[in-house]
Amino acid sequence: MTDTGPSRATRALATQTSRDMSDSSPKRRSVRSPAGKQWRAPEGLAPDEVLAIVAAASTERDRLLLRVLWATGARISEALALRLMDVQRDSLVLPNLKNPSRLTKRVFLPAGQLDLPGALLLWAKENGLADGEPIFFSRKRAKGGGLHAISRQQAWEIVRAASERADVRVLALRASTYGRAGEPAPVHPHLFRHARVRQIVRVTKSLPIAQNQAGWSRLQMAYLSVSDDEVRDAMLSVAD
Repeated sequence: MTDTGPSRATRALATQTSRDMSDSSPKRRSVRSPAGKQWRAPEGLAPDEVLAIVAAASTERDRLLLRVLWATGARISEALALRLMDVQRDSLVLPNLKNPSRLTKRVFLPAGQLDLPGALLLWAKENGLADGEPIFFSRKRAKGGGLHAISRQQAWEIVRAASERADVRVLALRASTYGRAGEPAPVHPHLFRHARVRQIVRVTKSLPIAQNQAGWSRLQMAYLSVSDDEVRDAMLSVAD
């Protein structure tokens, strides 16, 4: 699939931010600009940046979790609820936690991730998982001795650590332990969702398809926004 990738303006911002950092600071692979005061769909990450983060995962379980986040655009809590019985040939069945009119969603996989179900099933078989047990399980057992999914905080840490190893950063929208607002910070899980939804809209030109995949209760028109560079490139193809 194709994607417009980061704009020239964004790359220029990344370069300037790098220059402003001290000489001893390591070079960062990407820096994204924060959203404005009125919410709009963030540019998010380019597919090659997401794949770099996925490749930097430290374990097979963590890599599969990152692949699920990217392939489905799921919220982190939805991805953590994935069970063996939810894995289908070309899709994953996930809870749809913020849409009371549609409690579950079947998310179809993009062409580049069609081997994901097989990888998930192999992982589950190697670890002896039953149909109803969480695929992304914690090594710590539940009180009754059964398996339970890793926590949202653990999942956030998995994404953060992988983005650090891949040298992919975003500009923080708010202050945190990693720095002040507007400074480079590690990637967080929800940016995978924004990146996938934006890619779906740009490739398919269809908000209804994005709505079905993301599980929205209504169309999110903000994802139709485009950058100045995209407009410039499009207008160059318009004849007199």
